[in-house]
Amino acid sequence: MADSSAERGPDGRLDLYHGLFRWDTGGDGRPRVCRHHSEPSSIPCPTTGRSLRIATVDAAAPAICPSCATKGHGGFVSFVGDLRMAYACPACLCLIWVQGA
Repeated sequence: MADSSAERGPDGRLDLYHGLFRWDTGGDGRPRVCRHHSEPSSIPCPTTGRSLRIATVDAAAPAICPSCATKGHGGFVSFVGDLRMAYACPACLCLIWVQGA
């Protein structure tokens, strides 16, 4: 039986993380996010909709999701002039916004 991406999960979907990451499965079959090769330079703020310029992107980072507490390989995004960060959770399939210090 052929293994389709629909059976594994949302492989390759770019809408999940505003085009910053793509959902994938690693060699071990576990979900992870990978950096997208043509990521945008900004994404919309979830509360105001204003454009937030991206400072750094780190993908496949081992972490615990602040929302669902799942241990996985997600991605982190920081922004220019904004103390918040966002975590791309491979289990929640979305960006989780975290208040910075």
